[in-house]
Amino acid sequence: MRTNIYTIDRFERDFAVLLLREDETVQIDVPRHKLPESVKEGMILSVFFDEEGNIANTEVFEDATEAVRENAQQLLEKIMNKNK
Repeated sequence: MRTNIYTIDRFERDFAVLLLREDETVQIDVPRHKLPESVKEGMILSVFFDEEGNIANTEVFEDATEAVRENAQQLLEKIMNKNK
């Protein structure tokens, strides 16, 4: 079984576009029904693939997602205050 860590970049119709965390130029499109219903854009999750390359399981990393959001918010505030 292979596991990779992804960020949910966006949703396009019935698919979620996932970007590989270690190289965000690598993207996969995953049927939305293969992911937990509660997922949103920007969330970080691990995707477990079986031997055939099919998604066997997923796990959302709530703490990592929140840390990335907080960091992005801090950077945005820093930029906004710098331009005043």
